[in-house]
Amino acid sequence: MLIKKAGILLGLFMVLLAGCNPPNGTNSIPKEALPSLITLTCNPNFKIEACEDVEFKDPVEIGIVIEAINKAERIAGSLDYSVEYKMNLTDADRSLTQYDFSIGKDPKQSALLVNREDTHVGYSIPIEDANRVRKLIQSHTD
Repeated sequence: MLIKKAGILLGLFMVLLAGCNPPNGTNSIPKEALPSLITLTCNPNFKIEACEDVEFKDPVEIGIVIEAINKAERIAGSLDYSVEYKMNLTDADRSLTQYDFSIGKDPKQSALLVNREDTHVGYSIPIEDANRVRKLIQSHTD
């Protein structure tokens, strides 16, 4: 359901983006099409790597995370995973979507996303997008 919601948000984002042409000639991300806040809260039981809580409020950063979510592909079979972060997406109307999110630090690995409403289904975020999100996380924790 969350992936579907994220897909709808991306569709809305693309429609709005196609209609936007700011004066400076660059595309901007319409704030209305994105969550207003994304928080990553470290799982205290995750001991594999150091972890710090992160918040994304900037629409450009939120857009990068949403794009990564929308490119995620369903993983076949059952899941056996550990949770690095609890991810919360807060919309402007205060509605909340929650994920389990594991990204690690290895730039050769994809990231794992699991909607907390259905923890039997996982999604793999492609390496390129995972690295963009890793870079964002690092920029907030350095």
